[in-house]
Amino acid sequence: MVSMSHLIDELDRSGGVSSTAALVARGVPLTTINDAVERESVLRLRRGWVALPDGPSDVIQAVRVGGRLACLSVLRRERVWCLNDSRLHVRVDPSAHNLSSPHDRRVPLGRPERFGIALHRSHRADLPEPEGPVDPFPWALLHSGRISRTELEFLTAHLPAKYRALLDLTDPGAASGLETKARLGLHRYNIPYRSQVQIPGAGRVDILIGDRLVLEVDGREWHSGAAAYGRDRARDLALIECGCLVLRLSYDQVMGEWPRVIAVIRRLVGRQEHRWSPRHVKEGLAVRL
Repeated sequence: MVSMSHLIDELDRSGGVSSTAALVARGVPLTTINDAVERESVLRLRRGWVALPDGPSDVIQAVRVGGRLACLSVLRRERVWCLNDSRLHVRVDPSAHNLSSPHDRRVPLGRPERFGIALHRSHRADLPEPEGPVDPFPWALLHSGRISRTELEFLTAHLPAKYRALLDLTDPGAASGLETKARLGLHRYNIPYRSQVQIPGAGRVDILIGDRLVLEVDGREWHSGAAAYGRDRARDLALIECGCLVLRLSYDQVMGEWPRVIAVIRRLVGRQEHRWSPRHVKEGLAVRL
């Protein structure tokens, strides 16, 4: 019974899911693991992997499929901003076969989408393979402070050249994933911008195009509720007092209506409305930001 308790403790320390190899390396006999599976004290997810019955369901399902929890599913666990994607993201080796349903390892996976699975067949370059059932998340937002620019450069050095170019698109000053989505949308159309610009009398704005066109992107988490609504409108008024042109975008507009949004921005830029005009200069509004 002491060995059984040891097994449960080690599984608990591993977050509820572990490879049998890792458990054996920590002093749990294989016979104890097999006995626990027979007694249904522990679940056998697939060959070489076990879990506590109340272990994290997303990790259990990913391992049962035949891989590790990855991509957006990892970021959501760490409360990093993600696209609205309810699928379970699982990374498997490129040559992996005999993949299973996330609910029953005896059922072939077949088409992953029927189980709500996003399957990623990829290696993490030549970096060491993670021991546990969850991929690390080195691509989390720089602004969160979870990864430094130097670490990111090290990671991208292991990628093919076409992917290393993505490093140039990162911005440590970006305050949210939604802002990054808008920022990259501007980059695609070669529209110059600055992010997180301090405007006297109004505070810091998400994105500034030219001299005076301000883009504010309203994520659902931080811009909901009466208090937030009031703060945003007071801020808009202060920006207009400074002579700025404000375009406040909702989550749905950035994520689902970007072609329409970018068409509006391109028209404004085409008419030079993002620049100070002689009238602005005359009125003393043409402040260099």
